[in-house]
Amino acid sequence: MSILVVGAGAMGSLFTAFLERSGHHVNILEVDREKVKAINKHGLRITGIAEFTVYPKAYSTPESLEPPTIVFLFTKAYSTSRALEDIGGLVKHDTIIVSLQNGIGNEEEALRYTHRVVGGITTYSAIYVKPGLVEWTGEGVTVIGGYPRGLPGYALRVTRLLSSSGVNVVETENAIGWKWLKAIVNSAINPIGTLLKVRNGRILDNENLRKLAFEIADEASRIALKAGIELPRDPKTVLLETLEQTRSNYNSMLQDVEKCSRTEIDYINGKIVEAGLKLGVNAPLNETMRLLIKALEEECLSDQITG
Repeated sequence: MSILVVGAGAMGSLFTAFLERSGHHVNILEVDREKVKAINKHGLRITGIAEFTVYPKAYSTPESLEPPTIVFLFTKAYSTSRALEDIGGLVKHDTIIVSLQNGIGNEEEALRYTHRVVGGITTYSAIYVKPGLVEWTGEGVTVIGGYPRGLPGYALRVTRLLSSSGVNVVETENAIGWKWLKAIVNSAINPIGTLLKVRNGRILDNENLRKLAFEIADEASRIALKAGIELPRDPKTVLLETLEQTRSNYNSMLQDVEKCSRTEIDYINGKIVEAGLKLGVNAPLNETMRLLIKALEEECLSDQITG
């Protein structure tokens, strides 16, 4: 079995390490040459919950790679289309593409290349420290199934692979529902925490912020249901659980803004707004969050240019 992980950020590195540690050889495709150099020279080191080093082979371009059996996409959502274009020549009729990325729309991009697409979510957490070094900060669960729905044999192959690598896996026949559920929760937490620069727990403890988060989630949930998406759990219940379980965390969108990096707002709140427009339903709260975060991105870029 040939495994390719696209993207050596925090989560791509963590899952590469899980697979390598259990004896599966993994190739990494990563556009950042500093990451590629560090991994090939020193290995990929994991600290935090467990400390170990694995030695995958990293590449900055796909020309030297053989067609993989399974591709794991771990790029940011805004890089998915370009990443798939880069590996398009390696994808064959029986290639399996797996997306555990944040946001909505990644699997739809993958379906342009193969029908064997596996979608899902993960609540594992990690922090990228520097090239070749990632801190594993939280255990969790990974929910996966055929995309958009079903549990075909190729999806079961992925669940067995991850389970054998020590990942806590839950199989689902409703991958699209889980993707939307996570996006709805993120749509309520990430922009609020980013705009106010607060930990997740502040959203839970502040009555006004909690109310706003509920209203954003309600708006997104109505659009999902009108689109025929079956949500596997009540979004507000999951929202409360997530805020409590991650109360000491700063969300990843805030971390992106503080690094002056592009956020995934267009693929979270933006995709919810887009879905609503197709159904003739406005989503003013989600659109407001999107516009405010886009303004933050532009201000940061402007400061970089003038600074």
